[in-house]
Amino acid sequence: MSRSALSIVHLASEMAPLVKVGGLGDVVGALSVEQARRGHAVTVALPGYRSLSVPEGWTHESMSGCEVPWGMGRERARFELLRPPAGGNSVRGSLRVLLVGHGGERRFFDRPGIYDEPTTGAGYPDNAERFLFFTRAALEGLKALGEPIDVLHAHDQQAAWAPCFVRTHDAGAGVFDGTATIFTIHNLGYQGIYDPWVLGLAGFPRQLFHPASPFEFWGRVNYMKVGLAFADLLSTVSPRYALEIQRDGEYGFGLEGVLRRRGADLQGILNGIDDAFWDPARDPFLAQPYDREHLEGKRASHRALAEECDFAHDRPIVGMVSRLVDQKGFDLLEEAGAALLETCASFVVLGYGQPRYEEWLERLMFERPDRVHFMARQDERLAHLIEAGADIFLMPSRYEPCGLNQMYSLRYGTVPVVRATGGLVDTVEEFDIATREGTGFLFEPYEAEAMVGALKRALAIQKQPELWEALQKNGMGRDFSWRASADGYDRLYEEALERVRAGKVPTLETVQATLRV
Repeated sequence: MSRSALSIVHLASEMAPLVKVGGLGDVVGALSVEQARRGHAVTVALPGYRSLSVPEGWTHESMSGCEVPWGMGRERARFELLRPPAGGNSVRGSLRVLLVGHGGERRFFDRPGIYDEPTTGAGYPDNAERFLFFTRAALEGLKALGEPIDVLHAHDQQAAWAPCFVRTHDAGAGVFDGTATIFTIHNLGYQGIYDPWVLGLAGFPRQLFHPASPFEFWGRVNYMKVGLAFADLLSTVSPRYALEIQRDGEYGFGLEGVLRRRGADLQGILNGIDDAFWDPARDPFLAQPYDREHLEGKRASHRALAEECDFAHDRPIVGMVSRLVDQKGFDLLEEAGAALLETCASFVVLGYGQPRYEEWLERLMFERPDRVHFMARQDERLAHLIEAGADIFLMPSRYEPCGLNQMYSLRYGTVPVVRATGGLVDTVEEFDIATREGTGFLFEPYEAEAMVGALKRALAIQKQPELWEALQKNGMGRDFSWRASADGYDRLYEEALERVRAGKVPTLETVQATLRV
């Protein structure tokens, strides 16, 4: 490894290809691989879910378990190390995964779901304990490995206690001497808000539960707030979202005051995409590859998608691959259902979520099978086929921290129609007919009429082949690889390490003083 190589640990609840519910899994998987390629020694701590899917060629190595402090008692943790196949000469560092298992009676991760009970769609009632245990146990596993850590990078509320524990309970552990902590917000809408008794499980006395405390949030404990308060530096997944979440409650969800207090420590780093996996020129899920200069394969994917959905081949196809939740704009889609079907397009949706939206889409598909096709599942092959075969990709999000599908779409020559929010603004530019510049179509107000108007603008250009091809090629020429994004994290890590070297690390006292201002 090079002299500048770091020992980096990511704590996260998802990591592709092992486990993925949403974009978090893609981000952690791709960022860790890129960092290993750059020469860093990377460890990803991940819950040892029953449903984990380990690809062929990965190696397993058992570790000794240990007892984890747990309120007034202790809980048993089990550990295993996974390693992907050697990456060849292009990978100068190393990558491994520390799987954290639970040996207690309830087996926190030995269940069919990740966050939710699959049969009901409801979150597990003990999620507060599950992810608090994961974080505490992961740090015990890292201490057992005994290797000094330069950067500990925690992702979202499921790992948010890690920066706190490093500066409190585990402050004297040798592996964390000189460790800088980073906390990344992937989606502030999911904060992990639980009743105050979880504070005792985390090992903190009840007298620390008060309004100026990092642990109190309107009478409850907020995991996201804990991460925001204790990390050396904060990041989120696009520059626009970093500004939005400090502005007001619409985007800050009650934490905008905390974020403004730490505004100087917060950076927006746009997510990247795995441009080797998402590459129409080498995509194994497509019958015919294509690139920016040879779009014939895209027309073949359009035909294949139309056949799969029983659509007419001569209609434009609007695709969506998404969780079916309010955040993703499905209330707008439901409101605009009749207006959407009055356009010339057919619509294909892949994903699952709130029963209300699944039932609505199933009903639409039953009534108009020639125009609507819905698949309530995750399916990697179909996700790639939709990105390649659709003409337009629709993302009408109420808010969008970054978004990945609009970047996949641009790479595949599928024109995005998006709401002007968060990372969608940072990645999609309105197409200008006069200059032929721009990559898609945006709408600002969160209104069904505005969304339908943007879609109609796209469909009008789609009828003009010369303009449409120019628009497609504009998008395919953009570079959203992890190489640029990883540069941003390299700089963020160095800034955090400089603070640690200068002795400027958060303590319980300084954190409370910051929140009291």
